[in-house]
Amino acid sequence: MKEQNGAARTALACVTYALVPYLGILFCPFAIIFGGIGLRHAVQTHNNQGRRASSYSVVMGIFILGAQLLLWWILYKVPEWSQR
Repeated sequence: MKEQNGAARTALACVTYALVPYLGILFCPFAIIFGGIGLRHAVQTHNNQGRRASSYSVVMGIFILGAQLLLWWILYKVPEWSQR
C-alpha cells in the first residue's frame, strides 16, 4: 500500500481556494509551502504521484499569486484611472 501524501493533497486544496478572485491571495503562500513540504516527502518516499501533485501545486501557486497581485494592482489603480 502506498503511503498517502497529506501535504500534497492540502497544497492542491489551497491551489483550488487560491482561484477565488482577490481573497485567493491568502491561500497562495500556503499552496507553495505545502507543495514544497509534499515534494520533499514525495522524493523521500519515491512517490511519483505525490511528486507530480506537489510540483503542480508549487507552480500553480506561484502563477496564481502573480495573477492575484495583478488583480490587486488593478483594483488599486482603477480610482486613479477613473479620475482622468
